[in-house]
Amino acid sequence: MPDSLAFSVDVFRTVCDRLLSKAADLQLLVESGDSFEEWLNWEAFLACKFRQEHYPFCEVSPKPTYASEGVATEAGDPDRNLGDLRVGGPNDGADHCWLFAEIVLLHDDSSSEWLKKIEANLEKLKRLGWKKSAALLIVVDARRAEGLANGPLQDRTALTDPFVIPLPGGGKFVVNAFDIKTNRADTLTLTAG
Repeated sequence: MPDSLAFSVDVFRTVCDRLLSKAADLQLLVESGDSFEEWLNWEAFLACKFRQEHYPFCEVSPKPTYASEGVATEAGDPDRNLGDLRVGGPNDGADHCWLFAEIVLLHDDSSSEWLKKIEANLEKLKRLGWKKSAALLIVVDARRAEGLANGPLQDRTALTDPFVIPLPGGGKFVVNAFDIKTNRADTLTLTAG
């Protein structure tokens, strides 16, 4: 049975492999200049759902509620109470692996909004209070200006190396994953060695 870190990296790579197979679609979506974050959410769900039987994942859920994880519901903004993806891994008693994800799309036409979106998702994920499972922020960067050097993720350690998807018309898609915890000592990260 994988540990929580290995499980989270496997889920992340499963999503990235699906996006890689959709590179031509990604090219067209990037060129549209419109947000396609919801499409990314459904592609992430489909990637895991198609693999569920063989991994095995015990659960793959789109639009999971934070309430399902014991987080109190907040009045006002209904999106604050929903995540983008929940995946449960092999159930071996106390070592059950889980991943709860928020997905953020960064592209040239959303540059003024991405910082607020990332900060909001960071705060949502911190509410989970998980220590042994991943509260994952997946950042899909389709901007021509690459990198996350500035902003709320500059001092966060990535879960694993970025996944780069070359686009057929030139350019690339960079996908990063960060395990977000209130106490940073609880984050799942690869150790150097």
